[in-house]
Amino acid sequence: MERAVVIAQQVVTSALALHGELGHRLSYEAYEAALTQDLEAQGHRVEHGRALPLRFGGDLLEMGLVADLLVDGCVIVRLGSLVLIEAAQERLVLAQVALEGPRVGVYLDFLGKRLDHLTVAVSAA
Repeated sequence: MERAVVIAQQVVTSALALHGELGHRLSYEAYEAALTQDLEAQGHRVEHGRALPLRFGGDLLEMGLVADLLVDGCVIVRLGSLVLIEAAQERLVLAQVALEGPRVGVYLDFLGKRLDHLTVAVSAA
């Protein structure tokens, strides 16, 4: 978990620098591409649109939620363009990290003049 928290901090730091350089209100795809490029340049492995499996009744269902980005297999990154992070986005990130696998999630909102972000960590069950 400690490694995932450090990676989540690196994701937020990269996003802050990216937001500072590119500004706000670009397309979702622009931020996703730039963040991916920056994280990969730092040596991170970044996967796009990764399905997160859901375990139910002892079975693994391949119909869980989808992470916008999965960094080094342990940090879920959700990108958004909202005015402010609301409880619904927090619940979505919590739901994703509650699934099997990654236990740290980051929500990044690039719409505002300042980058709004939320990092959620869930201890292993």
